[in-house]
Amino acid sequence: MNLLFIKNNIQTRLIKFKNIFKKDFIIGLDIGTTAMKLAKCVKKINGISLSDIKIVEIKFDIQNVSKEKVRLSALKKILKGINIKKSKFIVAINCPNTAVKNIIAPYIPKRELEDGIRLEAKSYFPFPTDEAIFDFEILGEVIKKGVKKYKLSVVTSPKETVDKYVSLLSKVGIKPFSFVPIPLTLQKIGEKTYFNKKEIKAVLDIGERFSELVILSGNELVFQRKILVAGGDFTKSMTCVLTSDRGRIQLTLDEAERIKKEVGLPFEGESKMIEGKVSTVQVLSMLRSPVEQLVNEIERCFDYYREEAGGGRVDFLILFGGGALLKGLDKLFSEKLAVKVKFGNPLDCFDMESNIMDRDVIVPQRLAPAVGAALTRGKGVNLLPPEIKYKAKRVFKHAIFKSIIAAVIMVLIFTYVGMKIQLDNFKKRIIVSGMELASLTPQLEHAKLQGLANSILAYEPFWADVFMELSNLIPDNIYITRLSMRNNLINIRGMVISTGKEEHLLDFMLTLEKGLFQDVRLVLAKSLEEKAVTEFELICWVD
Repeated sequence: MNLLFIKNNIQTRLIKFKNIFKKDFIIGLDIGTTAMKLAKCVKKINGISLSDIKIVEIKFDIQNVSKEKVRLSALKKILKGINIKKSKFIVAINCPNTAVKNIIAPYIPKRELEDGIRLEAKSYFPFPTDEAIFDFEILGEVIKKGVKKYKLSVVTSPKETVDKYVSLLSKVGIKPFSFVPIPLTLQKIGEKTYFNKKEIKAVLDIGERFSELVILSGNELVFQRKILVAGGDFTKSMTCVLTSDRGRIQLTLDEAERIKKEVGLPFEGESKMIEGKVSTVQVLSMLRSPVEQLVNEIERCFDYYREEAGGGRVDFLILFGGGALLKGLDKLFSEKLAVKVKFGNPLDCFDMESNIMDRDVIVPQRLAPAVGAALTRGKGVNLLPPEIKYKAKRVFKHAIFKSIIAAVIMVLIFTYVGMKIQLDNFKKRIIVSGMELASLTPQLEHAKLQGLANSILAYEPFWADVFMELSNLIPDNIYITRLSMRNNLINIRGMVISTGKEEHLLDFMLTLEKGLFQDVRLVLAKSLEEKAVTEFELICWVD
């Protein structure tokens, strides 16, 4: 009973030790300008399943409250109900100088690759990279003019941006596992939902401050560009001063945002008043400039990809982000860019729990970076500061080492316990066997005596047969008075009562020799005068 208790206790402690390092959830987190988005995934045998999605708006119009406190409050709100210790956080990171670039590099050791990338960074990215964090991933090998080279994906972000993310997350107790640039999150969604390898697709995420454009050839990211025209520019353009026969009119930011969401891009020739302030013609006029600027930038990217990068024609454009929801924008893109346009749904990448589909208030297009971050699972490039990233690796390795040591100790303990149990079983068997042997001792003694008797009598004649034969051979005028046996020798004494005693005795001796008896000898023959009687003594052997 004690051994069973020890075994169960050891197993319980081992399970608890393993669970210290186990992460049950993968959290994709997008810290945007006007909203925070979260995608919570659960690990399963066949991959990961989406179990929760959240969007928390960030409102900076609260008086006497700093932007940092507003963001922190929104972050705490979106993390409500999330087990931080049991979750692996993959955070989508973004700023004007966060970028991804595919390059060809010499076939040299990885350590030298890292140094070479830092030295050549100025030629890869069109912005200062002196105070930036880099990481890279080897995509494969290529042959250029007969020389083997590496194909790399290089990512960068200013250290200042990374430090702000780390600082904000640390205030709620989050130790991020990975920082992933937005283009790679969009690539992950593109390869999960639109997997036709022959098609060239563009993915556009229109946020509040930036529009992120990536072009995928099959599943490979072949082009990335950050466009500085986004949803916030649409709203700001609608706050300009308007002059009409009704006088000067200027919409507030809240009014512009509300009308933008309700009306979108009005049709050409449509004219009606909205809230008694502006007409649809005026709304179209105000939105025309930023929308056309965005179309021109996208077209330039497509042209650059076709001409400079040696790419083909883009087959279709996938839209994500809150800014992409501007009514009529998809039709305008289709007409101006001459491509098929469709709204993407990042939730199509997962098996989802049923209650998620009931949340009509959440627009899935806004969740693309958060969902894409979760899909990466933290594999590939990582823009965490080196001291944090390598510390995490050291902690992870240390944890693995501890796990191995603990496992070895557990195996030894289990081996000892198992051997102890076997030894106890053997002792019990020995005791039982001893008791069984003790109970068999009388039977063994009897068998031993029986065997000894059998060995003694092995060469003795069958006396029952001898006596039966002798009784059949004795004639009527001869009487046996004494019979003795020693080994195989028989001594017979008797009397012959008749006349012609000698003849009768001789016949008797001859008769005995014809049967079982051999070498019959007359030892004594004595006649009694007063009677017609002769006493005799014979000896013979039995075969």
